Amino acid sequence: MRRLALGLSASAAARTAGIDRATWSSAEKGERDTLPHNWAGIERALRWKAGSIAAILGGGEPSPAEGDDVDEEIELVRTDPKLTEDVRERIITLIRERRERDKAAGMQETRRMIDLFRRG
Repeated sequence: MRRLALGLSASAAARTAGIDRATWSSAEKGERDTLPHNWAGIERALRWKAGSIAAILGGGEPSPAEGDDVDEEIELVRTDPKLTEDVRERIITLIRERRERDKAAGMQETRRMIDLFRRG
């Protein structure tokens, strides 16, 4: 769920963690235990503080890395129990695409305002 909230594909997360994609997928599906030497990379990919995986395995919660603010919009999608993983990924992708379009439109508008004031 954390990977989806960050908008990462399994391949991208595995690359960031420095592990094989198959290893990532197996660990994510609970098909195999993840070896402790992989924990630091996984925590880095998921933007968790060191020790988060040990905390989870001990029944606790992960700690977000410093400066990792929660994205409420994506968290809303991530935590909806009626959505499948595939639908969550698709919605998160659409949210990110919309944000990029909005950002580009905002930049155009700012450039127009600058031009108007320069002519002023």
